[in-house]
Amino acid sequence: MNPKQLHNSYQKTKDDFQHYIDNVKRNSPWDIYTIINPTLIKNPYASEFPKRFFLNDIRQLNSIILYIKNLFKFYIKNSYLLVSYLIAFVIYKLYYNKKRASDIKIIIDVFGLVDNINKNGEFNENYLTGIYKLFEKSNTNYAILLRPYKVAKNPFKLRHFFKIINQDKRNFIFEYELFKLSDFFTLFSLILLYPFKTLRLLQKESNENDKIFNQSLLADIKYFSFDSLTRYVLGKHLAKIDSIEKIFSWSEFQVIERSFNYAIRKNSQKIELNALQLFLNYKVYFNSYIDDLDHDMLSAPHEVFVNGKYYIQDRKKIKYSIGVSLRYKDIFRFKRQENEKKILLLGSYIETDTKYMLDSIKGFDDVIFKNHPAVDINRLGELSKNIIVSNDNIYKLFESAKFVIGAASGTAVEAVTCGISTIIIASQDNLTANPLVEHGKGKIWDIAFQKEELKDTMNALLEFRKNNRHEIKNISTWYKDNFFVEPTEERIMKVFKLDKD
Repeated sequence: MNPKQLHNSYQKTKDDFQHYIDNVKRNSPWDIYTIINPTLIKNPYASEFPKRFFLNDIRQLNSIILYIKNLFKFYIKNSYLLVSYLIAFVIYKLYYNKKRASDIKIIIDVFGLVDNINKNGEFNENYLTGIYKLFEKSNTNYAILLRPYKVAKNPFKLRHFFKIINQDKRNFIFEYELFKLSDFFTLFSLILLYPFKTLRLLQKESNENDKIFNQSLLADIKYFSFDSLTRYVLGKHLAKIDSIEKIFSWSEFQVIERSFNYAIRKNSQKIELNALQLFLNYKVYFNSYIDDLDHDMLSAPHEVFVNGKYYIQDRKKIKYSIGVSLRYKDIFRFKRQENEKKILLLGSYIETDTKYMLDSIKGFDDVIFKNHPAVDINRLGELSKNIIVSNDNIYKLFESAKFVIGAASGTAVEAVTCGISTIIIASQDNLTANPLVEHGKGKIWDIAFQKEELKDTMNALLEFRKNNRHEIKNISTWYKDNFFVEPTEERIMKVFKLDKD
């Protein structure tokens, strides 16, 4: 199938895909090995099954050889990660000496971008910007649970990281603090058993979907997340701390959140789990949408806060609530300029999609490229001479943009909300992560499935804009109203359940 055919297949059979996975989950043992299985998570970037399901991709494979091959790789990789984690644990004990001022009542659970913190020389994160001052203003006792990000390959970078955190006046908690040496034997045992527990999920092959699932299940062993186990052990320890009342977790509902939730809900009846999905989501990120079945399996939080009312899901057992757009406050200040000259390329964290987009823009003039912050620009190869790289704020770049082109980037929603015509470049090797919805398609935004379609698609959207300025404005207003919530102090305090002075 070409990208357009894959997209059409996804549109027609996405409900069948969901029902198939849910049925497997419903009839599987509900334990940690099922909770963290990547095939059951439905993430198209952490499992082969979604793409192969929509492609109806059945291969002639020897299942035994496939399993043994992945088993060997699994043990090599996770043995290394276990040793790396032990080194990180020792470094924490040697270099972190900060003491908390009081017992833990509320936990803010968020990623700590170690490289960025080391580079800047201070703790700062761009997930929950603006909340900490309000916690302090309301005299609320909280601790920041940092998940050190991208340290497995080089845990020694944590030495500088912990020295920086030592200087911060706020209260922190790290999983290493609660770990005991006996927990490493627990991790070893879980790793040892995981590949064999996976075999319990094999389906009786009564149809093509069963065959695709079984092949994907064995191949997906390579997508196992070591961090899901450390988060599971951490959750068990936190569940035993009587003073903890609430946990607010940044949550894409990946295995690291599911295992964490499972450990706490299985071992504590009083801790309130709040998932913060304060980002621009994608329909193909099946994993991020939390179902009642996840609640029954104890892997779900108690309440989910989303970035706008469009993301509210109708559930019986999971409470979905409107959150606040902490990362998108500039959307409410942006003023459109009459200086529409540039084509703005927005890079994705999926490198292959960004490379294809960059290749597609050859022959265009006045092109500015803003790379995704999590991607090393050197990995993208030599850029065309017609492309200027910029690190300016995206809303500064929006001021002079007549067009935005993106691939797997939530910033496409921001562009449309600012009234800028936008094209999504379809993925050439997977499902297309498009954050936009049908509203305004063919008017303010569209998809180009092949680079040859790009110029015609752009011209069609520019022609519509020329003759329908008022409708363009109405569409952008609709996106603003449905996908964003202005981060006022009152709304932030409501989401985080803070008391006013």
